[in-house]
Amino acid sequence: MTDAPAPRTIRFPLAQLHEQAEAFWQRFPAACAVRGGAAFEAARDGAALQLPLVAPRARDGERIGDYVERFTNLDEVQLVVLLQAGAMAFGCWRGEELLQHKAVRKYVVRGNGRSQVTHLKTRGKSRYGSRLRLQNWKSLLVETCERLADCEQELGPFERVFYSAPVRVWSDLLETTTPPFARDDARLQRLPLHVHRPDHQELLRVRAAMASGRVVLPS
Repeated sequence: MTDAPAPRTIRFPLAQLHEQAEAFWQRFPAACAVRGGAAFEAARDGAALQLPLVAPRARDGERIGDYVERFTNLDEVQLVVLLQAGAMAFGCWRGEELLQHKAVRKYVVRGNGRSQVTHLKTRGKSRYGSRLRLQNWKSLLVETCERLADCEQELGPFERVFYSAPVRVWSDLLETTTPPFARDDARLQRLPLHVHRPDHQELLRVRAAMASGRVVLPS
């Protein structure tokens, strides 16, 4: 008895989304959106179209043909924010064009690799360097808020906001005196990706992963 052949996977960039979706529709006209509109599946055929994260979302249960026919342009103004203790990087895109970006690092990490804010919340006050680390952490949060506000003022409202940050770090950002978003802002979407320490190169790597889709076809 031989094993069934593995499915064939085709990866594609955002620019090819409409072409790939239309081809998938022609081959699997009964395919419907699943996973909160992140993909289309033709369950009986074992085929799937995984949308790029930055693509227009499908409505849950929507047929592939309806999605293709209402397909909008890819010119949304989207923000990507990567935030960890001591490091921030953000970029604002319109379609595939990077309009504005910035990466900042500050000293907030203790010698054991833990951030000062985490140490204080779990072990109490430290004796050496804590004031500087906490000051830098607050400064980074305020600078992040200010830069995001300036970016939105210059480019117009963000239509979607993707972010990656530990829960406590993101909470700290939203608790600043001028938070960039409300906690329940419908534009917010946490990135389901592993993110390394934020810098400009990591920002570009993450965005490239976000702009990649894939088609899974039965062999």
